[in-house]
Amino acid sequence: MKPRAVVVGAGLGGCVLAHALLATHEVVLIERGAAVEDPRFPVEDVGLPAVTQPHFGAGLGGSTQLWHNGLIEIDEEIFSAHWPWPKAELDPYYAQAFSLLSGVELARVREAIEQLKQRYRELGLPPGLMQGLYYPRWPRNLWTTLGLQGRVTVVPGNVVDFDVGPDGRIAGLLVEEGGSRERVEGDVFVLCAGGLASPVLLQKLRARLPLPGLDHAGAHYEDHPMGFVGEVEVTVPLYRLWNYRVPGTDGNLRLPLVVKRDGLHMSFQLRPAANYYRASRREQVGSVLNELRRNPWNPAHYARLLRHWDDILDILSFKFGIHLPTRHYTLLLCAQMPTAAEPSVWSRPRDDGAGEVGVRRWHLTPAFREQMEAAVRDVLAWLAPVTRASRVFSGWQADLRSAAHHSGTARLSGSPDAGVCDPQARVHGVANLYVCDGSLIPASGIANTGLTIAALALRLAAHLGGQRVPSP
Repeated sequence: MKPRAVVVGAGLGGCVLAHALLATHEVVLIERGAAVEDPRFPVEDVGLPAVTQPHFGAGLGGSTQLWHNGLIEIDEEIFSAHWPWPKAELDPYYAQAFSLLSGVELARVREAIEQLKQRYRELGLPPGLMQGLYYPRWPRNLWTTLGLQGRVTVVPGNVVDFDVGPDGRIAGLLVEEGGSRERVEGDVFVLCAGGLASPVLLQKLRARLPLPGLDHAGAHYEDHPMGFVGEVEVTVPLYRLWNYRVPGTDGNLRLPLVVKRDGLHMSFQLRPAANYYRASRREQVGSVLNELRRNPWNPAHYARLLRHWDDILDILSFKFGIHLPTRHYTLLLCAQMPTAAEPSVWSRPRDDGAGEVGVRRWHLTPAFREQMEAAVRDVLAWLAPVTRASRVFSGWQADLRSAAHHSGTARLSGSPDAGVCDPQARVHGVANLYVCDGSLIPASGIANTGLTIAALALRLAAHLGGQRVPSP
C-alpha cells in the first residue's frame, strides 16, 4: 500500500509535486480557493501596496492561471551566497522542470542563450552579464496540462490547524469548508500554499510546537520591485533580437542586462517603444496583456490595448515574429531586494470575525532605493556606446510594484537558527512536514521563481520517493 502524501495548495509547486509523487504515493491535495481570485482570503498591505493585481492566485492551478511564467535559472552566484547547497545540486531538476513546463530541452535554450549573447556583441554592445529568460509561446495552467483531474484526491477547504501527535509528528490537518470541519490524515504533509500563506500556517504550528526554526516563519521576505525607469534611443538594430525565437521551439528568449550593486543583482529589459519622450508611461506592467490572456473575448481589453502601442509591438514580435523597426526602448527594472529578519507576513482576524486576513509588509529601505538609483546610472553608462539619447523618468520609484514573486518566508537553511526548513525542505524539528513553494527559496537574484519552484518540487518528490538526492 502506498504511503499517503497530503499536499496543501494546488499552485505551481503543489501541482508539480503531486504529479511527481503519484508513482510512489497516494496523493491528497487540499485547495482552499474556489476560483483564481477568491475574496474569502484577502491580503492586506501595511507597507508598500502591491499595485499589480492580483498578485497571487488560488484555485486549481494557482497563479499559473494568471501569469505567463518566464523560465529562468537562479544565478550560480546567488546559490553560493545564500543557499545551503550549490546550484549543481538543483541542475538535474532544473532540466526536468524546464522540459515539464515548456516541452523544450533546457540544453537547447542554454545553447541559444550563448548564441544570442554573441549576436548582441556583434551589434557593439559591451561585454556584460546577461541572463536568459525563456517564454513558452503559450501559458500553461499546470492543473490542466499535467492532467491531475481524477488522478489525485481533492479536498476543498482551508487548513485552520495541525493535529500534532505525542511524538511531535503531524498526524493530520484540520480543514474547514462551508462551516464544517474535517480531519485529513496522512503519512507525510507538504505545504505548497505559497509565500504568503505557507508562513501563516507555520505560525499556527509554532503555537503548538515552539521550535527555533519556526521563529523564522514569515521573515526574510523577498519580492522583486518592478517598474519602468527610463527610455533610450540606440544606434543599432536591437529590435531584431527582441523576443528571439529559439530555433526548433515555439518559444522566445530575452536577455535582461544585469547590474550588480553590493551583492544585489538588478536586471533591465530593453522593451521596444512605439512612443519616445512621452509624457506618460504605461499604467501597469503587463496589465493589458495579462487581462487579454485571461479573458480574450472581452472587447474592452482590445480597446485599452489600442492605447498601449508598446504592448502591440510586444504582441507582434512574441506571437507572430514580426519585428517592426525601432530604435526607441523603455527600460524595465526588476531588482533583487535585501531581506530582513523581522516578520513581513502574518495574519489577523477579520473585522467581522469570519476568518482571517493575510497581512504583508513590503518595505524598501532608503539605502536600497539609493542602490536602485545607482543601478539605473550604471546600466545607462553600460549602454552608452550604442546610445544616442536617454532619460530617466522623474519619480519612477513611486511607480514600483510587486512582481508577485513572494519568497523566503519559510526558507531553506542548514540550521534552525537561520531558517524554517532543512536542506531537504523538511521543517526543522518535524519529521514529516515539508514546504515546497516560493517561501522555500532563500534568494532568487533577479529570476522569476516559477522554474525554481518546479525544480524544488521534483527534488522533493525524488527524496520522498526514496530516490537518491545528492548530499550538499
